[in-house]
Amino acid sequence: MKFLKIFLILQTLIITPLLLSYSEANNVKACYSMFRPLENSALKIKGHGGTWELFEKREIFRKHAIVGLHVDSKITALITTINYLCESQEIMPMNEVAGQVVPTMAEKGLEGFIEYYLVLAHELGEIKGWAKYAEYFKTHHKRKLDIGETKATIDNAKQYFDRYKALATKLIKTNDVEGIAKDGKALIDDIVQFNAVDPLLIQANFENAQIPQVSNLLNIADEM
Repeated sequence: MKFLKIFLILQTLIITPLLLSYSEANNVKACYSMFRPLENSALKIKGHGGTWELFEKREIFRKHAIVGLHVDSKITALITTINYLCESQEIMPMNEVAGQVVPTMAEKGLEGFIEYYLVLAHELGEIKGWAKYAEYFKTHHKRKLDIGETKATIDNAKQYFDRYKALATKLIKTNDVEGIAKDGKALIDDIVQFNAVDPLLIQANFENAQIPQVSNLLNIADEM
């Protein structure tokens, strides 16, 4: 009986991580499955130049082409952010900057990290910013997102993709210049507001905003 209990405990220890990994992979897959139809509908429009191209194609709409440009930009940003949510359901994904600063910080410690980049002729303030991000990433990269909350975000996002598609259709089939321009401006404002109130979009935008602008750091990595 004792050996049976030990066997069952060992089986649990072996199988449970596998089940968790399967569940985690399923959450990522489920997120992408929910979002792909919306993304593909927008990419179909963008593949033909987006609403900007549709504004430009017809002379009566041309004076409002900037509206189409901004609509396309907001939809593109929303696609990028939701894809980030899908990718990061179970962990904050490693990006190029984190891939440089986190291992360097782990290897050298804070003082060694600063000294290392000072030798490479970088400014102290900039280096401290990189160090701060390394610590932020190390602290938060194991955070998890709730798939139910992610679904709610995607469900709420659907209306903006539907409106994007409707705007593209109107640009082809109608001549309501002022009405279409008004619809485009409203869509821009509403996507901005959506980003400002949806909890997961706020979190995703905050996490990405922490990444320092460090093209010179990445150039160092390329040279090494």
